Amino acid sequence: MKDEVPSAMDASAIIIGSGYSAAAALVHLTHAGLPLRQILVIGPGELGTGQAYGCTAKSYRLNIRVTGQRLWPDQPEHFADWATEHIQDPDAHTPAGSFYRRSDFAQYITAQLALIPDAKAFRQINAWATNITGEDNDWLVACDDGAQYRAERLVLATGNPDPEWPTGIKPGRAPSLVRAPWRGDWVTQVKSKMHVCVVGAGLTAMDALHALGMQQHQGPISLLAPHGILPPSQVDWGVPEPAHDWPTGLRGSDFSREIRQYLGTRSWHHRDCQQRFEALRVNVNPPWQMLPPKDRVRLQRRLGWLWSLIRFRANPQTVASVKAMKASGQLKIIKTHLHGLTKADSGRWLVKLSNGEELTTHVVVNCTGMGRDKLIDTMIAAGQIAPIETTRQPWINSELRVVASDGQPYDTLFCIGPATGLALGDVLGATSIAHQAAQLAKTLVTNTSFKRVR
Repeated sequence: MKDEVPSAMDASAIIIGSGYSAAAALVHLTHAGLPLRQILVIGPGELGTGQAYGCTAKSYRLNIRVTGQRLWPDQPEHFADWATEHIQDPDAHTPAGSFYRRSDFAQYITAQLALIPDAKAFRQINAWATNITGEDNDWLVACDDGAQYRAERLVLATGNPDPEWPTGIKPGRAPSLVRAPWRGDWVTQVKSKMHVCVVGAGLTAMDALHALGMQQHQGPISLLAPHGILPPSQVDWGVPEPAHDWPTGLRGSDFSREIRQYLGTRSWHHRDCQQRFEALRVNVNPPWQMLPPKDRVRLQRRLGWLWSLIRFRANPQTVASVKAMKASGQLKIIKTHLHGLTKADSGRWLVKLSNGEELTTHVVVNCTGMGRDKLIDTMIAAGQIAPIETTRQPWINSELRVVASDGQPYDTLFCIGPATGLALGDVLGATSIAHQAAQLAKTLVTNTSFKRVR
C-alpha cells in the first residue's frame, strides 16, 4: 500500500516494473544507501517473480547452474549457500551442476528483499504504468487505475513483456490456446491423450516439453522449430577460459566472423565449445555497442536466434526428458513456422504451416518468445525516446540512460533489463541484469545527490 506522502513528490525514484529487473534495482539502490521510503515501485504482482520466476510448475527449472544465477554479481556462492540451507530438492543436482527450480529463485529474491533495512517502508502500486510525462523537471507516471505519481528520477525495469502470437496470427482466446506459457499452470489442463503442438524451439519450448513429460503425457507432440534444432544441454565445463580479447572497430560482418573463427567447428554440445563461448561472451558488450545501428539490427535478425540457442543452454533434466520423447517417437520436430491457426472440428485446432502443410491438434502452446513492451512503445510513439533504427527497441547509452528523440540522453530517466538488449548487447541473464542494477545504484546514489521526500 502506498504511504501517505505530499502530492508534490511521491518518491525520489520510481521503479516501473515488478519482476526480477525491478527487484534487482530496488535491492541495489537500497544497498548503495538510498532509503527504502524514498523509492516507489509501480507494477502488479509480487515483486521479483515476473515472467521468469513466477512459475507454478515444479518442472520449470533454471537453465543455469546455481553459481551462475546471481543477484550479487561479486558473490557467486550466495544463492547456492541459501539454496543449500532452505531448499530440499535432490533432483536439482546433476553431474553438470545444480539446477534449482525457478520458483526457488523467486523465494530467494523474496528473502533478499526482506533483508532490506526498514523493509516495512516498502511501497508498491499494484497497477500498470500506462503513460509517462515530464513536468517541472520531474516525471509524472500515469497508471491504468487512474492514479498518478511523481518522482525526480525514473527507472524503466519492465522486464519481459507478455508473449504474443506470431505476427499476423490472432486466433482469439481459448483454454486450449496457451499464449503465455511461462507460469506453467497451463499443463494441468492438458489431458493425457491430447495432441499438443508446441510453437517455437527455445528454452520456453523445452520447458513446455519437460512439463508434459513430468506429468506423464501420452499423446503425440508436434514441435514447430524454424531451424529444426533445439538448445544444447549445459555441461560441466569447470574453470572457464580467459575472456576473449575482442578487436576494436568491427562492422557487422567482422563481428560474426570473429565469433565463427573463435568457436571454430566445435560442437555446441561439447565442453570445449561452451567454455570458449563463455569466454567470448564476457567482453562482448563493448564491441557490440560500437557497431553501427544498422549492423546491430541486421545481426540480431540474422544471427540472434543462433546466439540465443548457444547462449541459453538447457538444464540437463529438461534435455533428458526431451530426448526420451524423441527416442520414443512421441515428439516430432517439424522444421517450419506457424503460418495460421483456425478452429477445426471437435474443439480442435487447424495449424497451418509455412511449408504448406497442416496438422490438427487439441492444444497449441505459444513458445515464440516475448511480445512488445507497451509502455516503451507508447513513449517511442510519443517522441519521448529514440528507437534504434526502425525497431521498437529504445536507445540506451552505456550509463543506462534512455536517449531522447533528439539524440541526447536524459539525466534522470534510466532503463535496465531485457529492453536494453539491442542497445547494449548480452544483458538478458539474471547476473547481467544484476550488474546493471549495481551500475545504476552507483550512478544514482554514489554520484548523485537525491532530493529528500519531505
